[in-house]
Amino acid sequence: MVGEAALLVDADSGKVLYSKQPDRPMKIASLVKIMTAVVVLEHSDLKKEITITSTAASIGENSMGITAGEVYTVEELLYGLMLNSGNDAAYALAEGAAGDAEEFIRWMNIKAAELGLTNTHFSDPSGLDDTTVSTAVDLVKLSRYAMKFPAFREIVKTAGITLTSDEHKYLPLENQTNLLTTYPGVKGIKTGYTEEAGLCLVTYASNSSKELIGVVLNSIDRKGDMILMLDYGYAQYGITVEHNLLSQF
Repeated sequence: MVGEAALLVDADSGKVLYSKQPDRPMKIASLVKIMTAVVVLEHSDLKKEITITSTAASIGENSMGITAGEVYTVEELLYGLMLNSGNDAAYALAEGAAGDAEEFIRWMNIKAAELGLTNTHFSDPSGLDDTTVSTAVDLVKLSRYAMKFPAFREIVKTAGITLTSDEHKYLPLENQTNLLTTYPGVKGIKTGYTEEAGLCLVTYASNSSKELIGVVLNSIDRKGDMILMLDYGYAQYGITVEHNLLSQF
């Protein structure tokens, strides 16, 4: 395990199966978008339409590819948020839900307090601001909560989707969650990366009716770390997940 911090838990019971510095506050990059999605799902209807502002469309780095003046539903923007890790989608959703990003960030931190995320503070809805911090423990709590939303579960398990509408351009999206199409039973959730945060990954997997959630923070090999951790966790239940992924590293 080369990641600086990590945690693997049984998603149903919360039993800890592996931990490494789980309470250490760390930068989390685009893992922020898990909370962005949660707050949006609690405050907006999936079919609500949002007109894209020039502010949202101009947000750089990873993007969904939206353009000012286009109209998207909340559901479409959530796909862009979680599949393409769209920073533009994050700000469009924040503006659509709360009126402006600052108010939305306040909502994010209120939700963090409600969930007992005691070592977490959000500074923006996208993860571009590296003053946001969290811990592996808090991210597992957040992810377990997020997976209770049927729409969230459906979105993060989607490998790819094409958005078509008269209100916006033809837009193909592809999931960037590294193990979704490779490690058996993986159903999402989210990657993250900035130079400060390193490679980060939250993964949900279900095999033999056993659901696990893992977090890896500040790694140079998040895929390898997560594979090792999932294998180790399933082995504790006598479950062998057949794959040859480690031979690729």
